Amino acid sequence: MLSRALFGGNGAALIGLLLVLFLVAAAELWRPLHAYPAEPKGRIPSNVALGLINGTIALLLPISTIVAAEWARANGIGLMNAAPPPFLLAAVATVTARSLAGYGIHRLSHHVPWLWRVHRVHHSDTLLDLSTGLRNHPLELAFVAPWLAGAAIMVGFEPSVLLVYEAAALAFALWDHANLGLPPPLDRVLRLIFVTPAMHHVHHSAARAETDSNYGDIFSLWDRLFGTYRALGPDDLRSMRIGLGGPFDRGASSLVAMLGLPVRNTSEAGQERGQIGSESVDRIAALHHHEGRQP
Repeated sequence: MLSRALFGGNGAALIGLLLVLFLVAAAELWRPLHAYPAEPKGRIPSNVALGLINGTIALLLPISTIVAAEWARANGIGLMNAAPPPFLLAAVATVTARSLAGYGIHRLSHHVPWLWRVHRVHHSDTLLDLSTGLRNHPLELAFVAPWLAGAAIMVGFEPSVLLVYEAAALAFALWDHANLGLPPPLDRVLRLIFVTPAMHHVHHSAARAETDSNYGDIFSLWDRLFGTYRALGPDDLRSMRIGLGGPFDRGASSLVAMLGLPVRNTSEAGQERGQIGSESVDRIAALHHHEGRQP
């Protein structure tokens, strides 16, 4: 998908990604948000392995958002290809529609049961750092790639702008999950437009009211507009339970367990989608109190 368009025949993008990895990793060491007591054995290697699996599959897929946009452009298909607007307007429309499409499929992944069974692999991580950004089940490509490619064709995204957006989205996948505590004043300013680690970490809470929030990948706009924005203060972020809890914690760091999680039956343990984070009821009550004071 994205990997082919970004890396095919050009090592510059790969070097850029490695630089982002290095900088985010260094920032995590410099100013961590969470002080974890211990690193579960095998967690980081398993997360990285999932990233490598997905990257390999993406390189082999016959379609990507960028390839789809180029095909639509060549064949005059899509709203903006049928009546081409000025480049600046096309650029703004591409970024706006692409970010909305990403928000939409992410939100659906939480509320459509069979999509959630796949997406919950990402949320089952019991800690958060940049490796969590690589932790996605390969089956997610089966619905995310067609959704985004379909949006690219229907709207007629500007391919050059889309390439920049997809590269930024890849960098933000690492940034959003980084165990990085920004100074609160800087975080408040940045999240007026962009997703920050503190904002996205709320999305990885075991409490469902928090899990089902902050779906944006780069921009905070859609969460604010559609009422899915949630904010927690630093103390609440550090005390929240990360992951899904219960039986999901067992094997959360195992690559084999992660690959099998979409077909794993958890209903007997009281961990169906509607009951995630039931142990955090008190924190949910506090959440509404904090929402009135946080950015």
